[in-house]
Amino acid sequence: MELLYKKIEEKDKEQLFKLIDIVLGGLPDQAHFIPYEQWELDSMLDEFKKEFNLTEYKVCELGGNLVLPEYRGKGITTKLQTMEMKLAKELGFDYIISMAHPDNIGSCKTLERIGLEFVKETTLSNGFLRKLYMKKL
Repeated sequence: MELLYKKIEEKDKEQLFKLIDIVLGGLPDQAHFIPYEQWELDSMLDEFKKEFNLTEYKVCELGGNLVLPEYRGKGITTKLQTMEMKLAKELGFDYIISMAHPDNIGSCKTLERIGLEFVKETTLSNGFLRKLYMKKL
């Protein structure tokens, strides 16, 4: 299977929002995916860096991936996140972090499969429960 990883262009936005609606609408638990605003991501990343003494390092967050139900279980998320980690390393990041809902077994297994280590389970400042993962690149 070949995947293309590209930056979203203006012409792609309508198709992207339809995909998001389909995937989010079909989740068994809506708390598995949180559509963050940029300021929320920045705030969480800053908190994480302080808590784990990473303030001197370049850290990025491995964000959520949305896969249509009929394509799940085919390794797409694993391939995408492997590509994202490779890109993060090429861009000079020192660490990569990620979060998953504790009941989202597929996401947790994928993060571990690609080499991230479980750090702790916590309730984020926005009230969502998450497992935190980290990897040194």
